[in-house]
Amino acid sequence: GMSKEILDFKENNDGQTFWTNSMFGGMPAYQISAEYPANLVQYLDKIITLGLPIPAKYLFLFMIGFYFLLITLRIDNKLALLGAVAFAFSSYFLLFIVTGHNSKAHAIGYMAPLIAGVILSYRGKYMIGAAVAALSLSLEIYTNHLQITYYLMLLVVMLVLTELYIAIKEKKIPAFIKASSFLAVAALLAVCSNTTNLWATQEYGKYSTRGPSELMADKENQTTGLDRDYITDWSYGIGESFTLLIPDFKGGASEPIGKNNKDALDKVDNNFKQYVTNYGSYFGDQPFTGGPLYIGAIVVMLFVVGLFVVKGPMKWWLLIATALSLMLSWGRNFMSFTNLFLDFMPGYDKFRAVTTILVIAQITIPLLAIITLNKMVTEKDFFQKNKKKLLYSMGGVIIFTLLVVVSPSTFTSFYSPQEYEQIAQSVKDQPNSQQLLDNFFTAVSSARQHIMTSDALRTFMFLLLSGILIWCFLRYRFKKEIFIYSMLALVLMDLATVGRRYLSSDDFVKKSANLVPFPRSVADEIIDQDKDKSYRVLNIGANTFNDAGTSYYHQSLGGYHGAKLKRYKELIDYNLSSEVATLRSVTQRPDSAMRSIIFNQPAVNMLNAKYIIVKADQPPILNAGALGNAWFVSSMKFVANADSEIAAINRFDPRTLVVIDERYKEILSGFNFTPDSTAQIVLADYKPNHLTYKSSGKSEQLAVFSEIYYDKGWNAYIDNQPAKYFRADYVLRAMRITPGEHTIEFKFEPEVIKVGEKISFAGSLLIILLIAFAVWSEFRKKPVSKL
Repeated sequence: GMSKEILDFKENNDGQTFWTNSMFGGMPAYQISAEYPANLVQYLDKIITLGLPIPAKYLFLFMIGFYFLLITLRIDNKLALLGAVAFAFSSYFLLFIVTGHNSKAHAIGYMAPLIAGVILSYRGKYMIGAAVAALSLSLEIYTNHLQITYYLMLLVVMLVLTELYIAIKEKKIPAFIKASSFLAVAALLAVCSNTTNLWATQEYGKYSTRGPSELMADKENQTTGLDRDYITDWSYGIGESFTLLIPDFKGGASEPIGKNNKDALDKVDNNFKQYVTNYGSYFGDQPFTGGPLYIGAIVVMLFVVGLFVVKGPMKWWLLIATALSLMLSWGRNFMSFTNLFLDFMPGYDKFRAVTTILVIAQITIPLLAIITLNKMVTEKDFFQKNKKKLLYSMGGVIIFTLLVVVSPSTFTSFYSPQEYEQIAQSVKDQPNSQQLLDNFFTAVSSARQHIMTSDALRTFMFLLLSGILIWCFLRYRFKKEIFIYSMLALVLMDLATVGRRYLSSDDFVKKSANLVPFPRSVADEIIDQDKDKSYRVLNIGANTFNDAGTSYYHQSLGGYHGAKLKRYKELIDYNLSSEVATLRSVTQRPDSAMRSIIFNQPAVNMLNAKYIIVKADQPPILNAGALGNAWFVSSMKFVANADSEIAAINRFDPRTLVVIDERYKEILSGFNFTPDSTAQIVLADYKPNHLTYKSSGKSEQLAVFSEIYYDKGWNAYIDNQPAKYFRADYVLRAMRITPGEHTIEFKFEPEVIKVGEKISFAGSLLIILLIAFAVWSEFRKKPVSKL
């Protein structure tokens, strides 16, 4: 939905647009289907993934990347195959795919190869390690999911510190410095190859929701990036972390209990069965979820065993990284620790959904698990040395799972205080409301407990089977291939049965059936008859500010994006949301009263919302109050700061008055309003990155444009000569226009694209040459066999 205008532009024009007006009134397209062709490394992505289609491409990349990491660590290649499967089929990865988080899945695929490159360098393979690291990091950044890249960098920093500790301990500081130098060059080349994207993102980030706010209200909640409550909206519950071992420890996905858990209703009182059937199965701390993060019962058990039997600094790196990942995923449930990172860790406050940091645990847990299995397979005296440790660690995990089956209420409550309060409010006026409330939640608890204990029993069986298999192999030492393939079968069966809850054949459709992802509605068809295209659409029948469908067909006031402009987000919070709520409440009123209220919504009208969709299957409302693409005002009001400005536009008439920050006062020095009934300004030609207006008038006028202000790329011209413009009405553009007839143009010409592409080409070319030289060097070292 957010990409449609950009893709249409590419198809019909020579080049591409880095600005789109399809959502949030207009915003940079750097993070939306933008292409940076100068980065030559990106073309290697198709070679590495064999040209596979999505989503098979991502699953293959997960497996091949993790396999490469394991053989780098000299793990038995059959165990590396097991590890590749264990890593790739985590339920969380499948959920990313089914919910369309393609860039996130793509970025995760290059995490393991980068770690492999770092390890190779510190093991003395300087050239090939640097080449692998440069290629992996370049492709990692190219996938364009900086949150995953940031978490990967945290993991790499912890690995480098571990290597520093080893170097100090073994007195190999020169080798450490040499490897670090090679890796520093690799990182520099990877960054250079992605200069255009990184530079544009860095520049835009200051003005997006990831940047600081000029507003002084609610300062305690603010950081230098996103607000604290926004960052921690999706926080994993501390107890919810047990979903790594038991997927439905908190009920599974946010869906009705009766959808996939009909057995859970068997013991529910018939008086409440219908209500419980439609009540949510999930009872964790997140607002809602598509499903749990399940790494695999067998994998988690092996990780725990590894904490006891694996020795050396690598184990502590994996343990610390796992613990850090878990504690930061708790977000608002461990706010003191979260605040520490928000306040002192550079860049951490730029990302929301703290649960995403669990991708670190998704690498570290299976990695230590496979290292542990490798010790079991390769060390012949492993059983004699570690019999007690093995018994206690495996037994502890298995017994814990059995206790969850036997006494689930010991470990969790089956409903939250918020749920209780919500239902209490809905039944407070009914007779015997307290008894009714207690009986209802007894029924809900019974159903949810059944879901949890059934899954715990399932986990127990997999742990028991794998535990017996491990014990028998170590005790009797039968053929290792039988052991490895038996473990592979158990791990795959464990992960696949859970994964199919969230990604099954039902989630796939024929490509031809999905060519139009958003079916054209009655409202869309009527609006499309207006060929003017110089208007915006407000859809109050959808989740306005979390909606991609409207953007697919129209220029929308709403949209779907995680990094919209900061000022527009504030306009939503302080003005637009209340206006949308007002519009929703008046749609049932008599026509004349409704249209009068619509006419007096300043933010909606100054953003030129000509059409308002109330319901998709009904004609839209034609908004007579929409101000058009540009208009002349007759008065102005200067304000001291952002707080005053956003307050001033809450109740004002944008048709006549423009609100301006005092910092732009000099631009308006000497300007006087002179009435001119003949003055006019109209949009003559539209492209998302090039707007052309025609104006005429007998006296100098002050024009306001219903276009979003962003001066890092938008240049203004009057009659082909550069012209000054400034921000007005908190988010819009304004300009002085002299008497006479003029052609006014706004062109999006970001300097970062022009310069960045040159640097990207040079950096990516050097990476390709580095890879070629490293491969040549490796082959040169091998002796040539004589015929």
